[in-house]
Amino acid sequence: MPIVQKFTRFDESIVWSLLHRFYMEAGPAAWSNKIVPQRSTSNAFCADTYASIVASFFKELMVEGNSKPPVVIELGGGSGRFAWQFLNRLFNYHFSDDDPCPEFTYLLTDGSEKNIEGWRKKDRFAPLVESGVLDFAQLLIEPDPVIRKADGEFKPADFADRPVIIVANYLFDSIAANMFRIKNHQIEQVFVQTESTERKFLDRPITSFQSISERFQSRPIKDDTPTGHPIIDAAIHSYAKRPGDFHVVVPQICMEFIEKFLDRDTPLLLLAGDLAYSDPSEFELESPLIFDTYFAHYTNLHIFGEMFRAYGGDMQSQRHKDANFSCSLLSLPGKKKWQELSLGRTRETALALLKDFNPYDAHEIIELIENTAEDMSIRQAMALIRFSKFDPDVAAACIPHLLFNIEQGEEEIDRAQLYETYMEAYRAYFPDGSENQFDCGVAQLLLRLEYHAQALQLMDHAIREFGESAPRLFALALAFFNLGDEDRAETTARKAAQLDPHFAPAQRMIADKFEEAPAAPAQGETTSYAHLTVSNRDPKVVSKAAHLLADRGVVLIEDLLNADVVAELRSALDDRVSDWQSSELGKPNNVGDKRFTVPIRLQEPFDNPGVYANPVLLDTLQRVMGEKPVLHAFGSVTTYEGARMQHVHREHPLLFNTDAGNANVPCYATTILIPLIDLDEEAGGTQLWEGTHTTAKDEEWEGDPHIFYTKAGSALVFDYRTYHGGMPCRASHGRPLLYFTYTMPWFHDTLAFESHAAMGISDSERMKVPEQHRDLFRFAKRIAA
Repeated sequence: MPIVQKFTRFDESIVWSLLHRFYMEAGPAAWSNKIVPQRSTSNAFCADTYASIVASFFKELMVEGNSKPPVVIELGGGSGRFAWQFLNRLFNYHFSDDDPCPEFTYLLTDGSEKNIEGWRKKDRFAPLVESGVLDFAQLLIEPDPVIRKADGEFKPADFADRPVIIVANYLFDSIAANMFRIKNHQIEQVFVQTESTERKFLDRPITSFQSISERFQSRPIKDDTPTGHPIIDAAIHSYAKRPGDFHVVVPQICMEFIEKFLDRDTPLLLLAGDLAYSDPSEFELESPLIFDTYFAHYTNLHIFGEMFRAYGGDMQSQRHKDANFSCSLLSLPGKKKWQELSLGRTRETALALLKDFNPYDAHEIIELIENTAEDMSIRQAMALIRFSKFDPDVAAACIPHLLFNIEQGEEEIDRAQLYETYMEAYRAYFPDGSENQFDCGVAQLLLRLEYHAQALQLMDHAIREFGESAPRLFALALAFFNLGDEDRAETTARKAAQLDPHFAPAQRMIADKFEEAPAAPAQGETTSYAHLTVSNRDPKVVSKAAHLLADRGVVLIEDLLNADVVAELRSALDDRVSDWQSSELGKPNNVGDKRFTVPIRLQEPFDNPGVYANPVLLDTLQRVMGEKPVLHAFGSVTTYEGARMQHVHREHPLLFNTDAGNANVPCYATTILIPLIDLDEEAGGTQLWEGTHTTAKDEEWEGDPHIFYTKAGSALVFDYRTYHGGMPCRASHGRPLLYFTYTMPWFHDTLAFESHAAMGISDSERMKVPEQHRDLFRFAKRIAA
């Protein structure tokens, strides 16, 4: 592997200059492009914990009444998101008009001028800047620490007469540090060799560190002063008394910077959240370096505590720790005329909060939400949002599940509370330039709740504050349309499409609402899906259908069932659907607006082998799947008049969590839809994206779908993985479809059939099945009679 730099003292390694270069070049894009993670600290839960501790500190200062207005200095503010959330929680949750917040300054700093310029452009910050609460500065930690504001340069000593709160999240893990190895009570200096799988790595812009790896060597130190700093050296020697073999990170540059604030009489707090060890028992020999899209390292917060104790201060850390994160409060009480400021109340608050606090919890909650989509109720989603202190990321993750539950219509909704909850989360939202536009998700939710005027007001505000984008203009167009202003809706939708010609929702709205809808194809007329259609009368129907299903993920087999069979099924279907209770298979499952799946027993006329074991269909599926499938589900999809567009979906999540795992999986499940009436634009068809059965896990459907208006008795057959959705239904007779699925014997869909069994059969019904087809029902639910 090419060597980037040979063995060099850890604190002199090239990785530190590469990291500095990365942040200088990337600027805000480091966070907006999700190269560097920020969710662990830039969340409302973490911001509220910090704000609670600072509020207690402020209240102690107000009682003492002897100090100048305090200053909060955030070191390495990055995207600015934490600052916004902290100030939102402090002003709106810990103080009020009756209990006003005292005067203070929040000094947001960073080493990158690009980041500072980005903050100046944020409209959300503007009122705070104008009021004097918020100010920006460039942070230079070495060689001579300087905080460079617009009105001059300031050194740590310049803040000695004001109480100071330093916030340092994900800073100490990004500044050059030294490292020692403790082996059999001996102290050794660590050297690191840096390697890269990319040749000429240094000649390219630094956009990722994933190609970097490291090797370590250690050499015994020659004297008793490893660093030349008495407090740091004393701490290292105390670590050497511990048994074992482990590395110790020493963030000397950061410590010396913070130490310059400690020679003071006014009190000081340091709130630090980082990849870090806060107790010597956590030290280990494993490498503390992380080379990913970003570079960071596990730092040592415990040694900061040793330095604060040497100056008469103390350190408190969270009790419930996460392997990826540590959070601590380091406090220094007042001296001389501020000696009454012992910070007892502040420390009590911190002790209570840090007992049950883990800032990484917000990240875990979001993963929990994303992995429990089908099981989450509206009330559970609301509880998670409240628990997270109305964190926008948590609220955003809940939106798809809330929309799904609202569409199902089975749960009573407190619309007013849902609206208020999302307005709280929106207040904490801070746009960092990423594609996740939370305001658009909130607007979509408000529109579904029929809060059209509020959605219009929200999007108008968001566009003025955050700027125009196709999703924002589209949400605004929907609000106009729902309020009856079709002219402004059309103008806004066309503006969204012009801004981003590939933004499909706007294009679809224009086609559906403002342009004449295409008629269903007349008999013999060429359709967009003609190439996906095979006639049952074609001598090569099986081979052609199998090729299309395997290659394109869908095939339409025309006239699979003859007209007499279709007429029999149609005349019996309504009674079976309305008398669903007698099937003993469970209640109909709501799969969309006015859209239900209903299981049907294998009773006349549905016990026709030409239907459930159609030879053309079975031969086609056996060719594609490689073996005879089983009949997994059998029933009806009944769509009623007034049904809206169904959400676009796959029948089931992909089997594996990686793109590579899903890349070459053959067809393992199929859906068959056979309409019992001729479908037209009034009854509605099925929209389907050909070829999407092979797309990767995280990809979305692209381009225009085919809208299949299928004739009665023809079969639309598609791979379980193919993206599709039902069209709206305006017909008074609804849209009756026969629906069944065939799967490989090893696959069982437990997600789509929660309210009813996929299919069921009694012994007497099974005995009527021709023997060669009985194995189709081997996994069907057995019914007593």
